[in-house]
Amino acid sequence: MTVQYSPKRLFSASLLAAGLSLPALPALALDADDFATKLAALSSQSGNRLSFSAVEPDGSTVVLRSVRIEVPGQAPIAAGDITFKGVEEEDDGGYFVSEALFEDVEVNEGPTTVTVEGIEMTGLSVPGNGETGSLAGMLFYEGFSTGEISVETDDVRVFSMAGVDMQVERQDDGSKVDMRMNGSDLKIDLSSIDDPKARDAIQQLGYETLTGDINLSAAWDATAGTVNMQEYSLNLDDVGRLSMSMEISGYTVEFINAMQQAQAAAAANPDPQAAQQALGFAMLGMLQQLNFNSASVRFEDASVTERALAFAGKQQGVSGDQMRMALKGMLPLMLGRIGIPELQKQIAAAASVYLDNPQDITITAMPASPVAVPVIMGAGMGDPKSLVDLLNVQIIANKPVEVCCKQ
Repeated sequence: MTVQYSPKRLFSASLLAAGLSLPALPALALDADDFATKLAALSSQSGNRLSFSAVEPDGSTVVLRSVRIEVPGQAPIAAGDITFKGVEEEDDGGYFVSEALFEDVEVNEGPTTVTVEGIEMTGLSVPGNGETGSLAGMLFYEGFSTGEISVETDDVRVFSMAGVDMQVERQDDGSKVDMRMNGSDLKIDLSSIDDPKARDAIQQLGYETLTGDINLSAAWDATAGTVNMQEYSLNLDDVGRLSMSMEISGYTVEFINAMQQAQAAAAANPDPQAAQQALGFAMLGMLQQLNFNSASVRFEDASVTERALAFAGKQQGVSGDQMRMALKGMLPLMLGRIGIPELQKQIAAAASVYLDNPQDITITAMPASPVAVPVIMGAGMGDPKSLVDLLNVQIIANKPVEVCCKQ
């Protein structure tokens, strides 16, 4: 068989062979300076200033050296080096960062030292289009976590936590954000309290060390401007669980932008006193947009009530049960100082039920319709007693209740 080669075929074959033999061309180099500039610009939207001594790129990794954060009215924060891994440029000129690693933090104030280890942020989005009317124009991260957090006073560890883990989820259309946070293995050492009487009381209650955890869950509908803090709770073993929930409306992206602009203007004002005054007036104006929808505070007992009754009874030379009955008898007299008969009845009834069988007690504020925050502030300053009816305050013990916020 004879194979014929034309000059055209030989040229095409040569190009193909050359293409196959050459190594793959590298992707365009990451513009680390542009990334750092946009990160700093977005960080400054609220009036803060992010600066650094150098930008060091290494492939898809960018290191900002000697980062310094300046917050108006506060001492500058030296954050050390921050390493951004897996940095990728997006189509809109922004950047996505797989992981941001921070140096351990140690803050010393007098005899107290606060240490935070293993600070990490994941899924960081740095927008590049300059859009300020939606969530797409804001810095956003999918996860934030730390290692051990500790507080020492005079070389004695008085507080520690294994770490904080936070997960943030934003819907694809950027309209809603859900957040979950957990702080685990919390420990509080009460044995080093200076006051001898307080230390003795704590020991008799059996609480030299408190352990527990912290939880937070919240959702933000950016379109409707509704912030729903479904749970913010502190759970202490053998003490109880204190939880709060709240819902407000009017917290839109426009509200955030206006607040950031006011803070930036205050930061740029060379006269600190005038800056704070202007910022205060601006905040008062912006509060007109916020409404209070509902709130609740709930305590679930885990033995602290019985311990407290026994301790108080011992101080009076009576038993815990006798102290319980005495306290119930004193309630009407103690509550008479409030001067709001309907509220006094609620408190007396709920307290009596709770003291007989300590389970849980809940305070809710659920107005029939949202109440503007300035209206609440005005009522609080002018006639605090009117807040009970204005917010529809209810107090309930040992009954399941629907807390403030709808899921």
